[in-house]
Amino acid sequence: MLTDVLILGLARIRSGIILAGMTTTADPVTGLRWVRPIKADLPLTLDDLRYDDGALVQLGDVVQLDLLEPRPAPPHVEQVVARFDAPLPFIRDLTEVRRAAFFPAHLDPDPAAVLRRRERSVCLVRPDQVEAVFTFDAELQRFEARLFPRIGRLHSEDGVPVGDLAWRAWGQRQLGDAEDYLHFDHAELQARVGEIYLTLGLGPRGGPLVLGVHTLPDYRTPELTAEL
Repeated sequence: MLTDVLILGLARIRSGIILAGMTTTADPVTGLRWVRPIKADLPLTLDDLRYDDGALVQLGDVVQLDLLEPRPAPPHVEQVVARFDAPLPFIRDLTEVRRAAFFPAHLDPDPAAVLRRRERSVCLVRPDQVEAVFTFDAELQRFEARLFPRIGRLHSEDGVPVGDLAWRAWGQRQLGDAEDYLHFDHAELQARVGEIYLTLGLGPRGGPLVLGVHTLPDYRTPELTAEL
């Protein structure tokens, strides 16, 4: 069934790409129905998620997907098989005004169902506090981004790895060539990027992962998104 999906999570993992978004279908718990579109037999790739000009889908884009059948694999109960016929059909994106209205109105009422009880696998949250760490291991040539969100009584001492492509690219820019470690506390992070909302999900092995970083105003620039 052809369905408009607002993309709220786009993350790279070792086995491919995780895509997550909300449809216009009402949901009694989360307000709108979450979906995690997957391919029937193969991992999702970035080439599946490009428009006719070659640009990659971005968080906040509304795209049209042919959702075929649910394929829940608890806790990933939002999984649905979709047909990905290139190029990806673009419908519209969220303007700054719409972003400012959408995120506060669609916060998950029970993020512990995802992050603690593992009853489902994706949620939208506004952390009470959040810190960011970026590291680069020159010997292994490995870059890592982590966020340390506190959501009520929910928090992680080890932080949550970030798969969001745009946030990782932004972090690499901040790190630059001369740094191997960078830490932003909550105040400094807000001063740099504004109010922060997160799409948090569970990875293939059940661990938490940042699928999307959303800010008001949008921290992303045309130069940053052009790199993706």
